[in-house]
Amino acid sequence: MRRPLIAVVLAVAFAGCSSSSTSSDPVALCTQAFTNYCNRAFACYPTEAAQMWTNAQTCVTTIIGTACPTSAATVCTAPQTFNATNANQCVTDFANQTCTDVGNGVTPTSCENVCT
Repeated sequence: MRRPLIAVVLAVAFAGCSSSSTSSDPVALCTQAFTNYCNRAFACYPTEAAQMWTNAQTCVTTIIGTACPTSAATVCTAPQTFNATNANQCVTDFANQTCTDVGNGVTPTSCENVCT
């Protein structure tokens, strides 16, 4: 796993991304997306992930502190607007990532269209 690359790729591609339930709150979606990512990282690469973050909660806290918006108003830059459907798909796709994609820092394609 390449932590710096993963964090940068995720932050850039998913500036505003809930669990399997549908949400329109970009802050909650972002938190859930990175929770899903951290859970996959620890499931796929427990030793490596623990060396970087100690545990999944530390992983989530570390990433969302720099990658997630603090309010819905800061998610997308005009003229783009937040697309909740795409963001929810992004969250789902993070939860279903393969270990290979997690290890290579691949951001789900759906996450590239959170702002449309």
